[in-house]
Amino acid sequence: MNKHQKPVLTGQRFKTRKRDEKEKFEPTVFRDTLVQGLNEAGDDLEAVAKFLDSTGSRLDYRRYADTLFDILVAGSMLAPGGTRIDDGDKTKMTNHCVFSANEDHETIRNYAQVFNKLIRRYKYLEKAFEDEMKKALQPHLRSSFLKHGWQKKMPTLLPLL
Repeated sequence: MNKHQKPVLTGQRFKTRKRDEKEKFEPTVFRDTLVQGLNEAGDDLEAVAKFLDSTGSRLDYRRYADTLFDILVAGSMLAPGGTRIDDGDKTKMTNHCVFSANEDHETIRNYAQVFNKLIRRYKYLEKAFEDEMKKALQPHLRSSFLKHGWQKKMPTLLPLL
């Protein structure tokens, strides 16, 4: 039997409901975009802050908040044990992070200003940042963070936030 197609009114579109549209969760794509932009920003933390502010409208900071703060604190995404996932691949890491910063008070204060600007601009990141700092203070992560001088940087960073 031949099936006949039903006539369709012209000018009508099929609309998909928003609940049916699902975005893929791709933290690696987010990481690559963010790391590339941070590396292109140069050594100026003011340029880094401007880059983070401008890309917040394009990148989904709400969805990838954990990845964002992992990159800003550790320079790359962190594995559950607290080690960097991409420790060997320099294209997936940035030097604009607290781990790579000098241990002097002025440098840590500048990084705290970057965090403050970002959190003031995107208020919803405040909770994710608190969770990231709690994660960094956990005892089982301290051993991997110690080699980056985290014990000396943490007491300087936290009061400034």
